[in-house]
Amino acid sequence: MLKKILKYILGTLLLCYLVFALVVVPCTKDNDSCKGVDINIGNNSLGTINDETIVEMLMDEGLYPQDELMDSIRCCDIEGFIGAMSLIKECQVYKTNDNRIKVDIICREPVLKVLDKSGATYYVDIEGKKIDDIKKPLLLPVASGEIDDSMIDNELQTVAVAMAKDPFWLAQIEQIYFNEKKEAVITPRMGNHVIELGSIRQIDEKFENLKAFYQKGLNTVGWNKYSKLNIKISNKVICTKRDN
Repeated sequence: MLKKILKYILGTLLLCYLVFALVVVPCTKDNDSCKGVDINIGNNSLGTINDETIVEMLMDEGLYPQDELMDSIRCCDIEGFIGAMSLIKECQVYKTNDNRIKVDIICREPVLKVLDKSGATYYVDIEGKKIDDIKKPLLLPVASGEIDDSMIDNELQTVAVAMAKDPFWLAQIEQIYFNEKKEAVITPRMGNHVIELGSIRQIDEKFENLKAFYQKGLNTVGWNKYSKLNIKISNKVICTKRDN
């Protein structure tokens, strides 16, 4: 008798499972599709990229997951595509319990715009990383002249780090020109003069002395009194008076 009861119970459970598999599961496939994509972009004070651009790129690549079945979405493919951009420092893509896809992005922050001797245009961040996929124009100091790729994580990175330490230099420097000897001449935004920086060695000390001269010297005699400021020697500012 007990065996018959157990068989009846098992048979009933099996029948219920078959009904669930045939009826309920097909009806819930739509519920397993991606309900939305949430994009979070960090370290993006310059607005180098936005959510709409990310969506467009994913759609063009056939990777936008909206309305796709969650089981078919490969987060690693989306991560790899976005992370391959030179602008992107980090990218994490993951699924949530409410059937959404989260895309967390950390951008690189460009400090210098570079016009190298080959005619190429790109940006450099404080880690000396080349960023060549920024579409919008950015108002940043420009490095130009005899620049090649060997200078990106050397001279250009050193200058970028020095400027990023002090907002004054990001605002004051308009252009940095490098000659064949990798010596630099700076064109400032304020003041009718040029600054002969020379080698970028000891650039922090050179900038510190020049800033002090700006504050204590040019604020007294006027910003247009000199045509040239020479700071090639780190502890000196040598001034050339403007011809009257």
